[in-house]
Amino acid sequence: MNTPLEQLYRLQDRIRFVQSRQKERDTIPSELVEVDREYQEKVEAVARLKKRAGEADGERRRAMAELSEHRERLRKYQTQLRAVQNSREYGAVLNEIDGVEKLVRAGEEKITSLDAEIRSASKELAGREELLPLETEQHEERLKDWRSAQKAINEELAGAQEEIGRLEAEMSPRDRAEFLRLLEKKGGQAIVLVIGNSCSACHVKIRPAALQALKAGRELTYCDSCKRILYWDMQRS
Repeated sequence: MNTPLEQLYRLQDRIRFVQSRQKERDTIPSELVEVDREYQEKVEAVARLKKRAGEADGERRRAMAELSEHRERLRKYQTQLRAVQNSREYGAVLNEIDGVEKLVRAGEEKITSLDAEIRSASKELAGREELLPLETEQHEERLKDWRSAQKAINEELAGAQEEIGRLEAEMSPRDRAEFLRLLEKKGGQAIVLVIGNSCSACHVKIRPAALQALKAGRELTYCDSCKRILYWDMQRS
């Protein structure tokens, strides 16, 4: 593999191979989709319970602080009530006391409700967390063959990625930059075979002069129609 075109063609092949195998590695097999979905729901349920328990605990702390403030205000009004000098002031303080007592009762009810929610969430969370290690083990056992396949793919990918790095290092910066630009623009197909004197991507006939330059292999030759780099495989000719 000495010519720039041969390097480009091999590089594209390796890049497409990596993309394909990565997708295969990361896509759960259809027969395991439901298995994985059920397990992920259990994991997410634990996460939701932990989050809600933490939120409820924070709400309870804030409610306790507010209740403490309301009770302190109530004590002040009760003390003030004993010191009032006339009925008008007495009525005004009683109104304040009534309002604060309502806030105190609402705060106490909120705390009671949060306490019940925290107890319920904690109980459910404890039960789910107790089961989760076994469920995780069972889940991994059912996915064991796929995990083995993933490991094998990773080994293939390591070799392919090493080759990609070597090929890119051997190429000229100009050829590499042009190739990568076309690869992105042309949906992963930057360089294409010429088959039957036509571009295999768009099937347009190659001009005779361009075909001769391509066979000579002296420079990059582009399809006049789709603008991809053309590759003449000497072994196929």
